[in-house]
Amino acid sequence: MSLLSKLLYLRVKVEYSPQKLDSLGIQQDQAFAYVLSSDSSISRSILWEEINRGNLPIPKTNHFPLDKKILANQKLIGIWNRTTDYATFEQQVTKLIEHNHSQPEQSIQLIPVSVFLGRAPDKDHGAFKILFSEKWGITGRFRKFMSFLIHGKHTLVRLGKPIILSEEMTQGQDAEKLSKKISRVLRVHAMRVKTSVVGRDLSHRRTIAKNIIKRPAVQIEIQGYAKRRKIPIEKAQKEAEKIIREIAADYTYNTIKLMHRIFRWFWTKVYDGVKLNFLDELRTVATTKEVIYTPCHRSHIDYLILSYSLYEKGLVPPHIAAGINLNLPVVGNILRKSGAFFIRRSFNSALYSTIFSEYLSSLIAHGVAVEYFIEGTRSRTGRLLHPKAGMLAMTVRSYLNERSLPLVFQPSSLNYEKLMEGTSYKSELGGGSKKKESIGGLFKTRKLLKDEYGRLTVNFSEPIELDDILDKYQPDWRNITLGVKEKPQWFKEVVNEAGEQILTKINESAHVNPINFLAITLLSTPNRSATEENLMTQIRLYRDLLHKAPYSERTTITSLNEDEIIETGIRLKFIERIEHPLGDVIKVRDEMAVLMTYYRNNIIHLFAASSFIAMFFVNTKNVSRKEVLRMMAIVYPYVQNELFLKWTREEFVAYGRDVIKVFRELNLITTDRLTMKRHIGGSKQAAQLRVLANALMQTYERFFIVIAVLKNEPVGSLSSGELESKCHQVASQLSLLYEFNSPDFFDKALFKQFINVLKSESIISTDGQGKIVPSDNITPLFDGAKTILSKRTRHSILHLL
Repeated sequence: MSLLSKLLYLRVKVEYSPQKLDSLGIQQDQAFAYVLSSDSSISRSILWEEINRGNLPIPKTNHFPLDKKILANQKLIGIWNRTTDYATFEQQVTKLIEHNHSQPEQSIQLIPVSVFLGRAPDKDHGAFKILFSEKWGITGRFRKFMSFLIHGKHTLVRLGKPIILSEEMTQGQDAEKLSKKISRVLRVHAMRVKTSVVGRDLSHRRTIAKNIIKRPAVQIEIQGYAKRRKIPIEKAQKEAEKIIREIAADYTYNTIKLMHRIFRWFWTKVYDGVKLNFLDELRTVATTKEVIYTPCHRSHIDYLILSYSLYEKGLVPPHIAAGINLNLPVVGNILRKSGAFFIRRSFNSALYSTIFSEYLSSLIAHGVAVEYFIEGTRSRTGRLLHPKAGMLAMTVRSYLNERSLPLVFQPSSLNYEKLMEGTSYKSELGGGSKKKESIGGLFKTRKLLKDEYGRLTVNFSEPIELDDILDKYQPDWRNITLGVKEKPQWFKEVVNEAGEQILTKINESAHVNPINFLAITLLSTPNRSATEENLMTQIRLYRDLLHKAPYSERTTITSLNEDEIIETGIRLKFIERIEHPLGDVIKVRDEMAVLMTYYRNNIIHLFAASSFIAMFFVNTKNVSRKEVLRMMAIVYPYVQNELFLKWTREEFVAYGRDVIKVFRELNLITTDRLTMKRHIGGSKQAAQLRVLANALMQTYERFFIVIAVLKNEPVGSLSSGELESKCHQVASQLSLLYEFNSPDFFDKALFKQFINVLKSESIISTDGQGKIVPSDNITPLFDGAKTILSKRTRHSILHLL
């Protein structure tokens, strides 16, 4: 075995999952042995060599009743027609249990191990390497040997948490029955691990299109379609077959491998690296549950980076819902073979809607991981967009009607130091029209490879259990089946809750990169510039706030210091240094001013409380602590709706108290029992508070525009749509007059959302003609704005009305 191990290691390079073995909880001072999922000389030899090299703990077998340190749950018997045997392992476990009965003070750990030579989500295409990648079913000796020769350098060793044979577990148990149970548990674990690494057994894929067409719901709709269009059933059937071909993915391993190699080169060429955070938790979830990946949508690269990252770390890439606009010649076929299934922007056909819904149900029923973007489209402003309910509703309905494993939504935040679409976003933010994707546009991407794009960070958030949301709104959901068009009130509430939770979790897992720091600081300064010393001081303040009053355990911050942050901004061409005898000045490049608002908006929610508190010190020196906290409670529903904040109203106020303590600790303010006091105007601390206040000032200015229009116009003179248009016009003109350079300041969608929250908070209502009627509760909002907004800003807005 030792000789074989050394020979094998001329071809073997091992990667571990998880990478931090301490997370498994192995007690190295107690007896333990490794348990292979399937016996194999190659797998056993690889494991021995890793132990001898010190990469794995040496099994402790003192007082161990067996002479083996590596066991195998499954053995293959026979030469040609090989069959599986579990009896040998069960006999070994029986001896261990009997030993534990005789010496109950000695626990024994069984550590599950799976060894994979190459990883293959699908095997339908006959490239030589694909033939000898990991597969489902019994693997022969020759095939195993060829897999080692071809894929040895891509060996993955997956370890699981130990099964502990202790007195508590084995007491009163029949040894033989318990050994069979342990063997079954290990088999189920091995199957789940293999599924997460290799992917589901997709033998059903060859007939999936036919199976979808045969489903009762689709057949009924085909008949209805034929009747409505007055065409033969055969013609309607062909139309249905055309639709499923348009939708369905054609997941193939050779494309996955090819794309993996291309993108490994691409990330190295274009980016300084891809950093993944909180992946170990996801790895556990992916083994036992149906995962729906729901990342934020900031770039077309989003489609690729998540699949690449998961495959790189030993998890099977998901099927991805892609817009039909990406089904381009050649490119669409590559995306389809990489797992993309295509979705139309509008479901204006009942036949299309039914087929798509049944296709999604089929994926979920077979436990296939799926990825889609609930925002519907890429955000052009850097803020999260409010969720589109379509895919979420179909997912919930599919899970209710066809489920195998518990389903979780896995939100994630994708953070770019520089977007490849930056130029087009800048044009669109400046009022230009959205450009349609085309082959010509893709050829232009060659020019992009000459630029630098910094680092890319992916933070996985805490997964969201769909069962928990269903239990909250409909405890009896396990006994319910929903029809295609059935939408009870509790179903709508479940979909809305899932969407809100996903976006909130995305914001909890934000990453703050160098460009985010520079944007939120410099866009809040006059002329978007600051001395280098003042800039570094302000960045340190933001970093201190994030550390001392953290938004979430999953919020991460760049490890670069202030000097390195500035150099990164210069290197990526967002800012420039202007030398001066009294101290260098750092300035946002003129052509980047609009785009920098995008990077500020990525993280603006992290400072929702601290910026709001700082606003009170803009116009006055002394502030009542009680008044600040009271106003935080009043404004919270509106800022929560816009920024997808994680707190309840009470929690936001409590967080505000923590921020005040941090302000005092950082010497930004002084406090007594009732009052907070800032330092004198012109001091460094007063300047820091002003810059911090400006970070979210435009959000509250936008709120004031709506309130001011309502106070100024006669009661019942405006509908909701007319109010949105009026506010948009005022904000647009104000932006031109004062050069705000922030297109989201006059975004109609943000005004619409704020007006909707005013309705839900009973600040306004509508009469029988659909006209808005303000309540008396609007006055505290109007008066509160006088406290935090400058007189100049308020008078400018009122003057335009």
